[in-house]
This record gives sequence, C-alpha cells and structure tokens, in this order.
Amino acid sequence: MNRVCYSFGTLAALWLVACSATPALGQGNDALVKDTLKKLNSLPSVHATEDTKGYKILFDAYLELTKPPFVVGPAFNQSTIHAKMSNWAAVSGWAESNAKMTQAILKCKDKTMVGLPYGTEGLNPAYVQAKLIASIGADGTLKDIDFPYIDAVDVIAAFAAAEIYRLMEAGQTDAALDLAVAHAFVLRQFCDREFMVEKLRAIELLSAAMANLRDVFHVYRDKITPEQYTRVALWEIPYLRPDRGRLFMPEADRVVAEALINEVFDPTSSEANPDKFTQTFAEIQSRNAPLTRFGAAKRWRNIAAIHGSREASLERLKLIYDDWWRRWRIDAYDDILAYPTQYERANKIRYAAVLYSLQDVEVLFEIRNQLIAEVNGTGLAAGLCAYQKTFSTYPDQTEKTYTQFARTRSDVDPFDKELATLKYRLISKRQSIDMGTDRLWIEANQGVLYSQGQDHDDDLAATHSDDGAAGDLVLWPPMKALAREQGFLE
Repeated sequence: MNRVCYSFGTLAALWLVACSATPALGQGNDALVKDTLKKLNSLPSVHATEDTKGYKILFDAYLELTKPPFVVGPAFNQSTIHAKMSNWAAVSGWAESNAKMTQAILKCKDKTMVGLPYGTEGLNPAYVQAKLIASIGADGTLKDIDFPYIDAVDVIAAFAAAEIYRLMEAGQTDAALDLAVAHAFVLRQFCDREFMVEKLRAIELLSAAMANLRDVFHVYRDKITPEQYTRVALWEIPYLRPDRGRLFMPEADRVVAEALINEVFDPTSSEANPDKFTQTFAEIQSRNAPLTRFGAAKRWRNIAAIHGSREASLERLKLIYDDWWRRWRIDAYDDILAYPTQYERANKIRYAAVLYSLQDVEVLFEIRNQLIAEVNGTGLAAGLCAYQKTFSTYPDQTEKTYTQFARTRSDVDPFDKELATLKYRLISKRQSIDMGTDRLWIEANQGVLYSQGQDHDDDLAATHSDDGAAGDLVLWPPMKALAREQGFLE
C-alpha cells in the first residue's frame, strides 16, 4: 500500500508538519541508532511483558484481512462509511467476510498497550514485509523515521466502522456496540504511542470513532435499548480516560532530539562540528524545498560558529521538556499557561539546533481537549438517549442523567475555562445550526449538547465545526447524521 498522509480536521496540517519535521542525522552511525532504539524501547508504552501487548493479535489478523473494496484515504475511511452510502453492499460484504479482524479487535480491548517496538529487530518478518513497523534508523542513520503501520490502523478503523454499521443493520445491536467500544479502546492504546506523529494520528482516529458512535446512537435509536445506552454511558466510555492524568505527552521526540544534539557536537570540545551540524540542519530546513539547500547550508554553517555548547543545548532541551510536562499536568487554564513556554523563550540562534530537532508539543494541548470533549460528549449523549428512551422526552438539564444514566465526570467541557459542564439545552422550537456553508435544522423538543470549542465562547450551538475552532463543537444530535438526513452529505 502506498503511504497515505491525510486527515479529516485540523490535525491534517499538524500531521503533515510532523511528517516533514523528522530529525536527520549524519551518515552511518549504527551505534547511535542502536542506542537510540534501546532508549525508545525502554519507554513505558513498549517495555512490558508480551501478554500485556496487543499488536501481535491485531497485526496477525490484519495480515489475513482481505483488500478493502476501495483505497482507504480521504474519500473512503471510517468517517465516510455508513449504511446509506453508495456501494454499501460491497463495503458490508468486505466487513462480513473478515470475522477474524473483529475477533482480534475484541481481544485487544483488554490489553494494556499496543506495545509495537520501535525498529524491526525481533519482529515477525511478515510484519516487516507488510510495513507493519515503526521504522527508526533502517539505513543505519536516524534521518529517516517513518510510521507505515499507521496505514494499517487506518484500514482497521475503516473495517471496524463498516462492521459496526453492518451489525446494526442486521439487528445485532449488542455485537455492534461491543465492537465499537473495543475499537475505541484499541485506538486509545495507540494514543499512548511515544512519537508526536503517532499520537496525533491516534487521537484523530479516536475522535472520529467517537463521532461515529454518536451517529450510531442517533441512526439506530429505535434498535438500541435504554439498558444498552446506559451500559455504554456508565461502564465503557468513561474508562477511555484521555485526561491529563492518563494521556501522557510524547517522549520519543525528546530521545531522538538528544541523540541528534549529541551527534552534531564534538565530544571533546563540546562545540558544534561544522560539517555534521551544517549537513544535518540544512537537510531538515530544506526537506520540503530541495532548491533552498545551498542557502540553508550557508546559514547553518554560520550558526554553527556561534551556537551554544553541547552541554548548554542539552540543558535547554531538558528545560523545554520539563516546562511542557509541568504545563501538561497542571490544571487546565492555570495562570502559568499564560506565560511564554521555554520553547518560545529559547534564543532562536543560540539554540537553533534544539528548536529544529523538536516539534512544538504545545499544539497537543488543544487537540487533547478536543478528544476529551469527544469522549465526554459521547458518554453523556448515551446517557441522554437512555433518559429519552425511558421517559419519552429529553431532560431539561444534564444533571437528571447523573448516576442512573451517565457519569458526572462525563459532563465536563474541557474548553470551558472554569471546567464547567458541557453546554446543554432542551429546545422548544425548531433551531438552525450552521455547519460551514450548510444550514442544518434541529426540531423542537430535542436535547442539544455541545462544547464551547477552541474559541472558548458559548455560541448557543448556532454554529458547528468538527474541531470546535470556528463556533461550537455540537456533540448531540450528531451533525453528520443530520447532514445526511437533510441532503447535505452522502
């Protein structure tokens, strides 16, 4: 399969930047690669007993998965699949014929981690041949770091979506919900991977899976019982835990950055080695614009003469990561977050090597909040559906779902600076919601659940965007279900 870099929201640009910002090193340092791999594979999301890891179960099933009816990419993926799509017969047939993949996803739900090691040493040769790898230093250098296994995770996500809708169409509601929940937990395990590129893509896939589950709640509301909604709301979704105490910052980028700095500085003088320094960082700067390589090389050779020492650079790297970690774990919207980060404060010339060898992890802060909103909104939406199925009306406030139908901890808006509840209204008359250039309509007596989104403003759900960057993030009713019903989406 050709490598596909695509996205379905604001993470697109971030992932492409991450793909292009991979650090580069000098040629042929096998000892450095080996030492870096040892450090990477000692990180907590990899270093564990084999019985806690799920990647073998998942990838063994993937190797037997038949070819999807369409190439997984922007036009065909877990976000575009549903039972009313054109060519649904081919898609549902593909899903039905691959029961081993379903069983693998269900088995992996209870694993602690994905556990796929970095590099290829000790891996099943079939995985290497199928590119089910996190490739680090394949050519004896660290200049080519790639994660082709992500393509397989995209395909598995598309399969899971197809099978969930197929099972719902067949009236196998429990089986469909079990698979949806299991797949969410597998994606949550991928969110714990150690490189920023991996984490970004996994977060995006899990957010999309949450949107799909809410779509299922709405489309198949006549088939899902109050007890099934309640089970998902109380005993499944809340345990995904993408919060600051359980979803950690990526650490692998720091490990590679440290290796990069050690490589381009003279171990005796601690000063920049002009040739290695220039070659490495000129390549990074010009990776997406090869014709600028000559000018970049001249710039980096000048910087090498005035750059901070090896010790000072490593200390700056430590300061940057310590600062990010502190901000990652403190309460959201703490006053400290208003101050410039150590990354922002670092001298752009004196510590150019440090800054160019890192990606700004701070972008993950808002993305994590989006995932929290998606997870919380899905859990609370299931509770609202259970309440509506029980009493034939939506509650006038979300507090009425607490304990019996949903967990209180699901009712938190991560984009509210007071960390207040998600916004909710029981509307008494027909209301419009603008989604891009389309205007959707919600009928009277519908419960509307939404997050303030990245602008932190409450727009009363008058507008919706999938990432909450422009307007609110409407979580219930699901926007893509309404868009299909009202003719704006296939």
